[in-house]
Amino acid sequence: MHIAKNNIAFRVMIIAQFFNNIGSSFFNIVFLVYAATLPNKTFTVTLVAVAEFLPSLLSVFLGNFADKTSNHLRAWAISRLTQAAIFLGVTVILWRFGGRLDSFFGLVILIFIVDIIVIYSNLLMKPVSRYILADHEIHDAMSLEQAVSITVSMIGSFVGIGMLGLLNQNYALFSLMNVTMFIIAWFIMVINHKYFQLAEKNIESAPIVSIKTGMFKHLQITFNYVRKDTLFFQLLLLATAINFVGTSMSGLFNLTLLHTNSLIIGNFGTTVALFGAVESIFMLLGSIITHDFLRQLTTKQLIGIACIISVFIGLLPTFYPNGILWMVLMATSAYVSAKVNPKIGVIIMQRVSSDKLASVGGLINTMVMSSAPVGQILFLGAANIISPSFSWLLVALLFSLLAIYIIMTNKQDLEKVEN
Repeated sequence: MHIAKNNIAFRVMIIAQFFNNIGSSFFNIVFLVYAATLPNKTFTVTLVAVAEFLPSLLSVFLGNFADKTSNHLRAWAISRLTQAAIFLGVTVILWRFGGRLDSFFGLVILIFIVDIIVIYSNLLMKPVSRYILADHEIHDAMSLEQAVSITVSMIGSFVGIGMLGLLNQNYALFSLMNVTMFIIAWFIMVINHKYFQLAEKNIESAPIVSIKTGMFKHLQITFNYVRKDTLFFQLLLLATAINFVGTSMSGLFNLTLLHTNSLIIGNFGTTVALFGAVESIFMLLGSIITHDFLRQLTTKQLIGIACIISVFIGLLPTFYPNGILWMVLMATSAYVSAKVNPKIGVIIMQRVSSDKLASVGGLINTMVMSSAPVGQILFLGAANIISPSFSWLLVALLFSLLAIYIIMTNKQDLEKVEN
């Protein structure tokens, strides 16, 4: 919070981000509810999930496009207004053609386009963030950004559903409310543009990737740029491996509760809500509390600790199925994991040149997220075909291998050596 108080430009950016995230978070859950009211709801809900996931795989191309953009702040403003305009279109469709399956496909396409614009506009702000933050402010800034994101996600579902009820399930009016949120975010940045003039000047004076450089040629340049940084590339591979396993744990958790009564606290719904709330709270605490004993550890060491905790999470359903202990382990893992992303953010900001920040950020998003579907097929498939306990043992095995690798290469922890 100290950085938000003293750095005006960052405070403006984080407030604008807060309003924009509220609009996105609210509509994501409400659109899912809307999809569930349509005929063939299994298909429509699945289509929404796919449409929300696919844009992240395009991040590497959007990062390339962002780096070739000549005026980042102007492009950001245009992107946000375009986002609001598309949601006006969504509002009209929901108002005039709501409840129809054919109009739903049009809505999915519009939401898909909006998600692409959101990723692009976020990547545009990467170099802006670098220029408005001093080196000693980056870690706290990354932690606060993560805390805002977690907070919005945590309250978004409950508040969004609650407001939809107050609006008597009027999805069009709810969409119009989101338009207001996006315009507020745009307006906050526009009226405070003077705080970003120096950053804008620095970005404009930095070398810009030639628009003549082919897309795939630029992607190759970006990948080679990341690969040559041994520390950065190693952390990227670890993050991809962890996402391969970790993204399946939520669905696997729900399946396990259906088969293991000793893990239930109250009933199924209460247990899912309780675990989700505890995990979010400890993620938030891990983001807010930046000056604890874990701050002295390297990123690789934090990942190792998170892997070891995850090994016990994977073993517990088979050898000691206890709901309270499982919750404690997940809360601890969430707290430690919350420390990792800000540290990786610092490494990116300090080691990547400003003219490549968007491209590198897009490459990271694509690499990390592309492992998720494969992991879900493997672990959720094993849970359904064999048993959830077997799938958890598989999770424990893979996290064990990652932990062993981190321990064995601890002496070659470049982050520790460089520090």
